[in-house]
Amino acid sequence: MTALHAPRPVRIGLAVIAAAALVSSLTLVTAGTATAGNPSLAKNSHGHLDNGKALPHVSGGTEVAFDQERAEAADAASGTTAGSDLPPDVTATAVGCANRGSATNPRVNQDCTARRQAEEQIAINPSDPTNIVAGQNDSRIGFNHCGFDYSLDSGKTWGDGIPPYSQHLSPVGHVYDAASDPTVTFAGKPSTAWYSCVVFDINTNASGLFASPSTVGLKGSAYANIGAGASRFVVAETADGHTFYDKQFIAGAPDGSVYVTFSRFLSDQKCSAGNNPGAYCSSEIFLSKWDPTAKFGTETTGHGAWSTPISISGSSPLCTGGNTFDKKAGPTACNFNQGSMPVVLADGSVFVVFNNGNTPTLLNQQLGRTVSAAGLPTGSVIKVGQDDETKLGLCDFGRGAEECVLGLRVRTNDFPAISTDPSNGRHLVAVWQDSRRSDATHGNYNLVVSDSTDGGASWSDATGGGTVITAGTDSLSQPSVTVTASGRTAVSAYRATAQVKAPGDGTFGYGMYVRTGGTFGAYQLVSDSQLLPGPDGNPTQAGFLGDYSSIDSVGETVYPIWADTRNSSSAGPDEDVFVKAVTVG
Repeated sequence: MTALHAPRPVRIGLAVIAAAALVSSLTLVTAGTATAGNPSLAKNSHGHLDNGKALPHVSGGTEVAFDQERAEAADAASGTTAGSDLPPDVTATAVGCANRGSATNPRVNQDCTARRQAEEQIAINPSDPTNIVAGQNDSRIGFNHCGFDYSLDSGKTWGDGIPPYSQHLSPVGHVYDAASDPTVTFAGKPSTAWYSCVVFDINTNASGLFASPSTVGLKGSAYANIGAGASRFVVAETADGHTFYDKQFIAGAPDGSVYVTFSRFLSDQKCSAGNNPGAYCSSEIFLSKWDPTAKFGTETTGHGAWSTPISISGSSPLCTGGNTFDKKAGPTACNFNQGSMPVVLADGSVFVVFNNGNTPTLLNQQLGRTVSAAGLPTGSVIKVGQDDETKLGLCDFGRGAEECVLGLRVRTNDFPAISTDPSNGRHLVAVWQDSRRSDATHGNYNLVVSDSTDGGASWSDATGGGTVITAGTDSLSQPSVTVTASGRTAVSAYRATAQVKAPGDGTFGYGMYVRTGGTFGAYQLVSDSQLLPGPDGNPTQAGFLGDYSSIDSVGETVYPIWADTRNSSSAGPDEDVFVKAVTVG
């Protein structure tokens, strides 16, 4: 993997440039050859505009699965011996390898495979705070899949599993080899756990998005089966060769409704412009609502169903270049999106925040939209904050240059996370990483915290005035946020050495910052070490530590969850998922 310096931004006068001129000037500078299947999933598929702005691309877990498929094909072609696929040596016990955690950092995933688990989310049962559920990307059964976890004793011990999604036979005859982007939530009173992930077929264009419930009694220890044919738990599914579903998050409501938002990637050779290797057209944010009383199929009595997904990213004067690739779109369409997250507000409506690149410079933006309890967008697109990408660290993992933590050589992103304040229903907090205070070496990411005190109508970082958290020469990435019962804001993130180093030299840990009143306190380490080795010491886990981490709270206790590499085998560091309970009040 080659580390690259971020490109120098092209300075464009925002006050004088017209959208038409922008569209005519946006060209791509990277090239590659698409393989069979959806071109946006091909190797070397990442495109950039001529000012260095990266086009949105699919999530890391998805690309990891396709990288694994290509690596296995290369092994077969080169006659590599079967021994290369044997599991590495590791210390195991008959209790789920629980010895690989600690009393202060219980290990969440319980398998003994020494294969990667990363990209995690956590949720606490509002009806039973001792019940916690989580999810992570999980490669224990081969290609990247989704794994789920559950605790019945406030996170001290955990069970885990793989959701029953892989046997689903779609109405057009596809099964799914791989999955990614696990998310969890609770809905209803008493609360039921919900689990979701995107699924895809390695050798075809088939793609889908599933979301299914546990039961009140099972508490997230098992989830509903998604069998052959039509299923009420399929949010979206396609094999049209142009569509790919990605990066969903879910949020549950007390009435049993659940909302899922996701990116719908469209690719087509007509959008390639000759040198757009992924043939990227657009990536809008879509939303679907689970109505627990809706009828599915020919039912005469409703037992719940997902609504037909609708686009909510809309158009706005905040957005330019919307018809750069999709000539049918308007110039102000907000359609260069990725990484959306919904939260249910006190009045039953939903606020969705997402990352957007419809800007003429490397100063991107975080946007938001309010959605009614019925699942319909209301009002205009709102600017939640600025996303400064002028000093990114870039690495080439074989897909073209992409944002990375240079010291660890793992991909990263600027996806926002969002939380509501239990003590004030009008207070929302969003957080993301950007490079506005990066040093000259690039990649020294900081965290931006943007607050809304009016239910999402306006935000403190809309013009760059949000709170910025820095860590000296270290890099902060993949943050998450929760607000405790008394209104304390806890922001958790990875903290890593930011300098370019030799493979395996970078170190990292996971910690948090807590705001009481108006000021964030000092960094609090929550992982057992800040000197964990970068995953690039293990070739099969290099380049990826997930696309997000997570934190949730009950009362004044917060539960950050993350992946780290404290465990190792003969193959090198092994990524596992850990959690810690921290009382902040």
